[in-house]
Amino acid sequence: MVNKMNDLNILVLSKNMENYRSGYYHQDLIDAIHKFGNVFLYGIKYPNYDINDTIGDVINKSGWNIDDIDLIIVSTSWENEDPRILESDPRPKINLSKLNIPKIFFLNKEYKKLDKKLEYIKKNQFDLVLTVLPEEKFKEWEKLTGIKFMQSHFGININRFRPFGLKRMYDFSFTGSLHTQYTNLRLLVKKEIFKESKIHIKSNKGLWRLISISNPINENYQKYRIYWAEWHPLSRDFWGRSLLPNGKKYVELLNRSKVFFNTLSAEGIFNTRFFELMATKSLIFCPEDSYYGILKDGYNCIMFKKDLSNFEDKLENAIFNEDIRNKIVENAFKDSKNHTYEGRLKTIFNYLGVIK
Repeated sequence: MVNKMNDLNILVLSKNMENYRSGYYHQDLIDAIHKFGNVFLYGIKYPNYDINDTIGDVINKSGWNIDDIDLIIVSTSWENEDPRILESDPRPKINLSKLNIPKIFFLNKEYKKLDKKLEYIKKNQFDLVLTVLPEEKFKEWEKLTGIKFMQSHFGININRFRPFGLKRMYDFSFTGSLHTQYTNLRLLVKKEIFKESKIHIKSNKGLWRLISISNPINENYQKYRIYWAEWHPLSRDFWGRSLLPNGKKYVELLNRSKVFFNTLSAEGIFNTRFFELMATKSLIFCPEDSYYGILKDGYNCIMFKKDLSNFEDKLENAIFNEDIRNKIVENAFKDSKNHTYEGRLKTIFNYLGVIK
């Protein structure tokens, strides 16, 4: 049945991520789904959740007849990512394979327990699986499962990530993990910025200043106001607060940064931070790559060579040439409006034929 855009009855399997602050994309996707009609959310930390429920029990709790459900979505947070637990299917009793209802699955963290996730996909006979990775990666998964895959990048909630009009007090920022198991680029940049004797330092802020009495930043970069904070138990300020801010503090850091360093994540994933930087008008400073055509050097970002041969010059231009920086961040800000979760879902639902 084809419905109007905001007239769907959608059953969503998801953990309750309303209070999760380490990654907004789970909740931002759920919020966008609500714009398409009536939504019943079921999963861990939702009030109707019961570990013993079957899919029949879930449908009964929704208050809908089975024929009234237009779509079932298994969201990014449903599967179990804990490496200590072999299976990824958190509730095997909830089997979707016999339902004659369009079913879509948002595959998340393709670099973890992928074989188990593919088993789950095949078992539940989804009509469509969404992945942030391209066809060259997922075509083999289609052969293994017999299920249609489609690339759909992360998106952005432009109501959450937006310019706050704050003073850009940091010239250059980075927060997060170095991800050395997937890429050497973040470590190379750190070695460029930090003194060799201080490369073990996880931050130039907070408690790390007690460990490194002298300035850990190389002389060529000491002229910049730098915010660098890797994930580490000691990456905290003098009051015990994490130097890797989350929630509104994270959005504020983006708003207070002129230039922000970022790279692709594991498996070449175009991560959420790229979109978050675009939407908050912090200039994306990244190594040369194709970025799926989303980023273009000199238009909505500034790229440097992967051998860092032009890193210093490019960074200086990005920080001190305000006219160029403002033009680039304005282009990126305009582009961010084309990458909302609502837009992603509209494309997916149109493909499935569930909306006009």
